[in-house]
Amino acid sequence: MGFALMKVDTPKQRAWSEELLDRATEFHGHGGPYMVVGLRMGLAALRRLDARGWFDLRCRVSLRWRPPDSCVIDGIQSSTGCTMGKHNIEVEDGEGVAARFTKEGRRVDIILRQEVFDEIERALAGEGEGTVEELMDELIAASDRDLFEAF
Repeated sequence: MGFALMKVDTPKQRAWSEELLDRATEFHGHGGPYMVVGLRMGLAALRRLDARGWFDLRCRVSLRWRPPDSCVIDGIQSSTGCTMGKHNIEVEDGEGVAARFTKEGRRVDIILRQEVFDEIERALAGEGEGTVEELMDELIAASDRDLFEAF
């Protein structure tokens, strides 16, 4: 049996969909607010840089390099096609959650707002006002500007 190298010809989708969330959840193993943040960061970068995803985009993520924060990485991989295997996503240990996306010399920095980060931390500690699922719904519905700074 032969083995053919294939490249995906279709661009990554740039809009939120339940299908995207389902695929990311399957890839990651469960849903969660940090995965949703990663999905949203990736979608915003695709739109801002007019990128196809998969191969024309690079990403450098800065966060606490451990769960649950590192779940952002799987969200970015799912939404952009940047993957650890292709080496077009890199991770550095840092505070907060930020990502720099680049395409052909252009870049966009997307930083999770501190108040959103704090809200996620409270929810995961069981100290938030609603459930983690309700917070995920809020993160999905929020505007990019409500979630991110330096956008």
